[in-house]
Amino acid sequence: MPLLFQCKNMFRKVLSFINNLPRLHFWAIISLFFFLLIVSLIPPSKHGGTIKKELTLPISGSLKGDYAVAEPSTANRDANNQLLPDFSANREVDITISAGDTLSEIFSNESISAAVLQELLEADTEYLRLANLIPGQVVQLLVSPDNQLLSLKVIIDRANTLSFVLKDGVYTSNLEIKEGEWRNSYYQGSVTGSFYVSAKKSGLSASQIQQVSSALSGQFDFNRQLRVGDTFHVLVAKQYIEGAYSFDSEVLAIIIKTHSRNYTAFLNEDGRYYDQKGKGLSKAYRRYPVNGKPRISSRFNPHRLHPITKRVSPHNGTDFAVGVGTNVYATGDGVVLRAGYHPAAGNYIVIKNSRRYTTRFLHLSKILVHKGQRVAIDQLIAKSGNTGRSTGAHLHYEFHVNNKPVDAMKVDLPLSQEVPRNELKDFNARRDLSLREMGEL
Repeated sequence: MPLLFQCKNMFRKVLSFINNLPRLHFWAIISLFFFLLIVSLIPPSKHGGTIKKELTLPISGSLKGDYAVAEPSTANRDANNQLLPDFSANREVDITISAGDTLSEIFSNESISAAVLQELLEADTEYLRLANLIPGQVVQLLVSPDNQLLSLKVIIDRANTLSFVLKDGVYTSNLEIKEGEWRNSYYQGSVTGSFYVSAKKSGLSASQIQQVSSALSGQFDFNRQLRVGDTFHVLVAKQYIEGAYSFDSEVLAIIIKTHSRNYTAFLNEDGRYYDQKGKGLSKAYRRYPVNGKPRISSRFNPHRLHPITKRVSPHNGTDFAVGVGTNVYATGDGVVLRAGYHPAAGNYIVIKNSRRYTTRFLHLSKILVHKGQRVAIDQLIAKSGNTGRSTGAHLHYEFHVNNKPVDAMKVDLPLSQEVPRNELKDFNARRDLSLREMGEL
């Protein structure tokens, strides 16, 4: 009894002590009690220390030979870094050309060295498209963090995109040409006044009317021989790029029906017009763009060492050693595609003689024709000179077939006044196809 009395008395004192504790101390004691209770219920570990064990894999013969062998992760760190995305911070710049914009100003705004432009112009001598930008064209630049131009792209028009890429410290150029789709259109009409006005009413463009007149100029006088009521029939091939008319066209066939007789002209693959029987309507191509046979100072050479830059640079033309002011003549009928100045080529002319043939004349002292003008073989178009990047007075002449430069002194030129016998069958087939499209066969 005394022991029981003492326990009860001690319990009352403890309870009184707890009740008199501050609230914070009270909850601290309760928390400690439950923590000790939980710890006491956790079963003791059966092992007194950490278990260490080595695992040895057997060496298998199947892992020998060409199979990969594991290496430390640091062994291929450099190689792995090369596979990561390029975070070099190259910047892309897109600019739509406005009136007055120049590459020089664009490069200055982008902190690109002026010397780079000279290198690009030197690389552009193959295409001669970079010197004069036209409003609406798009220029795209890829520039490194240290303002090095890595690539330049000029979207000239729907059909042509010119690119320059820096490779091994040298800019290489490439002109991408979209051939598009050629579709034939047929025009006809009656003469009610002048041929030009009547042809315009039928839907022919000014350049197409000029092509019709040039094709028959040696056989027919449009001013004197046409009468009211005479009819004309013209088949035109038009180029479409991505569904849109590129404004590039060729007159394929012409029939003029007068009160006395009919006149015909059909375009052959050589870019010349022939009548229905295959007789030539214009002079054949001439081999030399100057009179006589002048001395050739530099021949066509795709592996030539450039005399100024000392780099391997193709010489895509023939250089004639003639003095400044020598007459330069068109080597075939055609239309002037470009006539202007290029820092490397100097004063230059590009003539489209047909869908297949193009001729170029560089380093001229004077240009006597303009863009869009139709010229005839033997027509005086320029005076030779020493402009642009040149080592002396001379004429640089090029002949291109399907947009590729060839040796103008060796290329097979249509020199006959008639369709060659071996080409006559194909000519007759194209002639008959044109006549059927015009409803004349």
